[in-house]
Amino acid sequence: MDFEEMQSRIRQKKTFRNNGIVLKGINLLRTKYVALTELRYALEPSMTESELRDSVNYLSESGYVNMRNIRDKQPTTLADCDFEEIEAKVSAEGIKIIACVKSDECIDV
Repeated sequence: MDFEEMQSRIRQKKTFRNNGIVLKGINLLRTKYVALTELRYALEPSMTESELRDSVNYLSESGYVNMRNIRDKQPTTLADCDFEEIEAKVSAEGIKIIACVKSDECIDV
């Protein structure tokens, strides 16, 4: 295994770990939505904002978290709304991941 391949595997494993951390972080309030900015503060400095955005994007696109606009409470995505205006809550599929009833090779819980 060469150096570039090792770096790639390290980045990949870090991404999988970050996905699990973000999913569990959003789930801390259980039945409540959590503002992504609050989650960002809780995860600093262990995760950069770009890493957080990557994880939130993956989790929402995979159906593991539901996101909505803080002001009008309408469903949204990172592509449609500013990061600072979004709150998220774990979906039923996300709860299955946390409970280890369902698995996703891109999430380490």
